[in-house]
Amino acid sequence: MPKRMLVAGVAALALLAGCTGPKTDSSSAPGKSSLNVYLYQEPAGVFSPLAPLNGADSQVMSFVYEGLLAVDPDYKLQPRLAESYTVSPDATTFTFKLRSGLKWSDGQPFTSKDVLFTYNLLANPKTTSATAGSYTGVEGVADFVAGKAQSISGFSAPDDNTFVIKAAKPNFGLLALIGNPWILPEHVLSKDSPETVAKDEFFRKPTVGMGPYTFVEYKTNQYVHVTANPNYRTPAKIKDVFLKPMTSDVATAQLGNGGIDIASYSPTDQQTVAGFSNVSTQEKPGAGFVRIALNQSKPYFQDARVRQAFLYAVDREQIVKTVLFGKAEVRMSNFAKSNEPAGLNDYAKNVEKAKQLLSEAGWDPNRTVNLQWVHGQRDRDATATIVQSELAAVGVKVNLVNIQAAQIAGTYKDKSYDMTLYGGGNYAVDSSTINVITACAQQYPAGGNIDFFCDAKLDDLMTRANQTADDSARKALYDQAAAEENAQADLMWLYNPFGLWAVSKKVQGFRAPGSQDANFWDPASWSITA
Repeated sequence: MPKRMLVAGVAALALLAGCTGPKTDSSSAPGKSSLNVYLYQEPAGVFSPLAPLNGADSQVMSFVYEGLLAVDPDYKLQPRLAESYTVSPDATTFTFKLRSGLKWSDGQPFTSKDVLFTYNLLANPKTTSATAGSYTGVEGVADFVAGKAQSISGFSAPDDNTFVIKAAKPNFGLLALIGNPWILPEHVLSKDSPETVAKDEFFRKPTVGMGPYTFVEYKTNQYVHVTANPNYRTPAKIKDVFLKPMTSDVATAQLGNGGIDIASYSPTDQQTVAGFSNVSTQEKPGAGFVRIALNQSKPYFQDARVRQAFLYAVDREQIVKTVLFGKAEVRMSNFAKSNEPAGLNDYAKNVEKAKQLLSEAGWDPNRTVNLQWVHGQRDRDATATIVQSELAAVGVKVNLVNIQAAQIAGTYKDKSYDMTLYGGGNYAVDSSTINVITACAQQYPAGGNIDFFCDAKLDDLMTRANQTADDSARKALYDQAAAEENAQADLMWLYNPFGLWAVSKKVQGFRAPGSQDANFWDPASWSITA
């Protein structure tokens, strides 16, 4: 699209902007008392750490909940509800010292009993916890799940300010894997049984939390409203925040007219955003990536040659150049770029190789497979169309299906989908975190392995790496794991997008996350100047 047409289109959208949700109040000193923040898609509306990960819901939860630790914008674990933590030399005991004197937003005292309560819920498959598989390395979880024990011995709260996790075996990756789930209020949810807790209406309106903001309301297709938590340890400097779902083009328009104060923006809008005098920009390499999951519970995706063929069919370098204007990197595995070994297959576009592999695997050219994704992000919308076209060129028929975020989990639960285009995750903190999306034990609903991939060799390499104290030996095992995963092509890796963020010049303290779907960091520190 010519530049003039693009700018004109955004300008036209600006005339429509600002009509959703309440107006920003600019009357209070020293600056505005409320902030409007862009959500890249409509939330599913279940604001629960037990639920399957959904980026927009997770961004809302980053305002109202906190964990013992959290990942900062530099992809480092930082204490939050915990004041400090220690790891035993053999990585079997993880001890967290909690900040003293903390209160829930309703004024009730926060103690290690809340932490113990939350971890027991998250590790219990009966709660339908979507991350239960992440806790299998904790001492006593296996016996508890098997019904051989009434509690999980690896979790303990020896006093009100101490929480301890014991691993069944040395596990140097356990801290990154389970050190930062959001903590839930025992005094609100303890009335529920494990079988019913996930359905508690609290998760539709989580008004009691430990985060800097408390939940007020969610108006579908308009906004999520959160307000400053008066009991937060360092009270938020902005009274109200409205998180507004909309398409990226409308968000860009609202940046220009002041209807949105903080928003990620599409690479196609770089020049437009650069022309806005009222905003500054931040750019951050992402820790997650955009990919397509091929449902390997379906027989036709179980052959690795089919998955490899799909990668060879698509020119991912060209997608990065033309769709993302170079603001992304092609991905070659689930491992973060900084942790990948040299020599991985880059699956550069090779139509003949793709056709050969599909023929060898017995692919039926009359079969049509569905590719589902949530519409509204221009890079993903364009990528879905490109994938459809380039797979057609190697003899694979693809039907594109728009789906709402709230519907996706159902397609995972009943294993009905063929292909899902999605993004997110944070795999830069530690290589062990890829277990969440690759391990056999993490197959949905126990974890984030939504493509139902299982490779015993990969699991063994990851387990051995996580048990190894020597850093160089551990890295060598992770490198072998990356090579194995790359060869198996568990996912159709597409690209690692950069986080491109525009922020009103009146907003101070915002630090860009690595992608449009990443959690917000420390919103209590944000402020607005006059």
